[in-house]
Amino acid sequence: MPSAKYGHVVRRHCARPGCNAPATATFTFDTRDLTVWLDTPADGGARAGELCERHVRVLTPPQGWHLEDRRGALARAAKQLEATLDAHTPMLARAFQNAGAV
Repeated sequence: MPSAKYGHVVRRHCARPGCNAPATATFTFDTRDLTVWLDTPADGGARAGELCERHVRVLTPPQGWHLEDRRGALARAAKQLEATLDAHTPMLARAFQNAGAV
């Protein structure tokens, strides 16, 4: 994650005491929704803390809470959209041709 001021990468580390592994997830939570979210670490985002992959694997939210791992969700959605559009490309091409756009 580049620093705007100095142009170098700043690596965050796991927030668990005694662990110096690089952070692979940022966690946030909502006490009203009883949900804990895991996201890819990003500069400037609101966060409760960051964890390494080992501590993410053993993370257990409180009883009655839900854990939602959103890391990679954007990439998966983009890939699914691309596949869907590819499947419909001939139909879209015909629609544009019929409309005189191509």
